[in-house]
Amino acid sequence: MALEVLRILETEKLVEASAQKGERLLALVGERLGSHPNVGEVRGRGLLVGVELVADRATRRPFPRGARLIEGVMAHAAENGLLLYHGTGNADGTNGDTVLLGPPFVVTDAELVTIADRLGEAVERSVASASA
Repeated sequence: MALEVLRILETEKLVEASAQKGERLLALVGERLGSHPNVGEVRGRGLLVGVELVADRATRRPFPRGARLIEGVMAHAAENGLLLYHGTGNADGTNGDTVLLGPPFVVTDAELVTIADRLGEAVERSVASASA
């Protein structure tokens, strides 16, 4: 079975396709959130794209854990059918929120656009709630 998986990965060029789709997703997320005042960095490798959320972009000061920002992002994204991976404590062991996108190899370009848009909406709604 493992040999068949490797054969499919190679013959269907899934690794190369993943790299190309990852570049597209990284660009889309960068366009949507790259200049957002509460995004410290957008980075990625292949189809794994991460977004660091910060209270202050200039200093990259994280939101305090008590703001529960990442929970808001996850909830707003889920309401729109987008499932994300998340991390907390990335700045100092307690504070610092990150979001990770990891769509499957078979994701379409239209789905990549939707993912970037829905992530942007979730971040904007959550930051607005955390700042209120």
